[in-house]
Amino acid sequence: MASTLNQPSAPLKFDHRLFEESVTAWRANPTAGHLGDVISFSGDADLHPRIADLVREAQARRFAVSPVQEELFRGVVDDAVPSDDSTTEGRLIFQSRVARLRRELLVAPENLLALLDLAQLQLAAGKADAAERLLKTAIGLAPNGRIVLRTAARFYVHLGIFDKAHQIIKRHPGTKKDPWLMASEIALADAAGVPSTMASLGLRLIKEAQTHPRHLAEVAGALANSEMMAGHYKEARQLLRKALLHPTDNIVAQAVMDGSRMGFELDAPTVTTAVRRSSEAQLLQAWQNQDEAGAERHALQWHAEEPFSSRPIQFLTTLYSLQSEYEKSLGWVRRGLIADPSDEGLIANLAFAKAAVGDIQLAENAINRIKEASLAPYLKATEGLIALKRGDFAKAESLYREAEHTFDKLSRPDLAALAMAYYAKFALESDAPDSARIRAEAEAKFNKARSIDGYLLMSRLSPSKPALPMDDEPKRRLSQWVFDSESNTLTERPGVTAKGAPAIVVASRKVPFPPLR
Repeated sequence: MASTLNQPSAPLKFDHRLFEESVTAWRANPTAGHLGDVISFSGDADLHPRIADLVREAQARRFAVSPVQEELFRGVVDDAVPSDDSTTEGRLIFQSRVARLRRELLVAPENLLALLDLAQLQLAAGKADAAERLLKTAIGLAPNGRIVLRTAARFYVHLGIFDKAHQIIKRHPGTKKDPWLMASEIALADAAGVPSTMASLGLRLIKEAQTHPRHLAEVAGALANSEMMAGHYKEARQLLRKALLHPTDNIVAQAVMDGSRMGFELDAPTVTTAVRRSSEAQLLQAWQNQDEAGAERHALQWHAEEPFSSRPIQFLTTLYSLQSEYEKSLGWVRRGLIADPSDEGLIANLAFAKAAVGDIQLAENAINRIKEASLAPYLKATEGLIALKRGDFAKAESLYREAEHTFDKLSRPDLAALAMAYYAKFALESDAPDSARIRAEAEAKFNKARSIDGYLLMSRLSPSKPALPMDDEPKRRLSQWVFDSESNTLTERPGVTAKGAPAIVVASRKVPFPPLR
């Protein structure tokens, strides 16, 4: 087996001439057998788009097909759908998944996982009422099911009904005994803006250490987030370390996002393995490494896994806007608004992209739909872009400066710099008289408050490509390995280390170990 694995791999390639002959034979005599000959070439990825077209033609013309070929049709057509295209012949790309789940539920209507998956896909298609009915059915079948309760709570979070989501978990008697439900209660309490009733109990469970770390991962992560938001970084580090002993996808994504703020070196094998399993965590790592292509790829995968979530779509719309791919951004905004028509973050991105392509009236209509106060400085910048498109350079200057100053007052100099970078970009494109001055000011602002977004934008504007400073701040480790030369043993020493601690230390009777922090 080892020798086989060591062989270089290559994609399957078929004889394209023979494929064309099979297509010709099928057109001359469109039987199920000849169609099967055509479909048999689907192992060649280069032929997928062509086979998909032939499959659609066969369906449209109602040629003879077998039940097995019907299943193969679905696979071939689904594989051929471009990952950045929201529809295929007017159908959302996950409609085939919906049909498959419905067939499963006809055979086994009590299948909880199928019910939950179908509910989430219905939500992604904008059918919130249908999704809620499915969730109520699942709750009726398994009123104490952990995954059912957590999915129902997430549904109401998606609708913005945070208090109802919190009450579902808070009032359930099983929450006091189940750390997974405790974690949900702590996180939902934060979202609802109310005190958690489970935080102290969850902390006690962690300190008692009687429960397997796998079951404590999410409650430790939820508590770590609460402590970090309160500015208690020492306590947050200890809790996140315990969450990372057996991390879930949620936890490892949280660690990648917050690791730099906490100063963690995330090189433990359990963490790196978990990162490879999480599309969200891989997206965040790619973004931190300024890998635009990698970040896009992982965001698309994340969306495929969670089509009801707006977070990967928000990232994609932002990425495509940074790349001036405004039509792509608009396509993803439209897809996100199917799942949640009231998502004001997506509506703000819609306003920006519409303004960028010159659809001024539609951009202003989108701005008028937004009530969320935290989006006000973003909208001011978009209004500045609209003024530039109209040639009103003085008004544009005033609006962009207002957005810049608001971000500075909010202690977000990185966003202030980003607003100025966009101002410089669109001032140059609009032939504004002071575009050179604006670009120089944007570069100065970026150099004082650098961000990945700002870097990607300024690198497209500046002849001398700016650089992001390397993060050479010494990091803390989640544990150390201790080598004892006398016993010739290597033992892991768990605990958060001091900054810059080495991965391995040698035991010595004369020199004590550095303390854990």
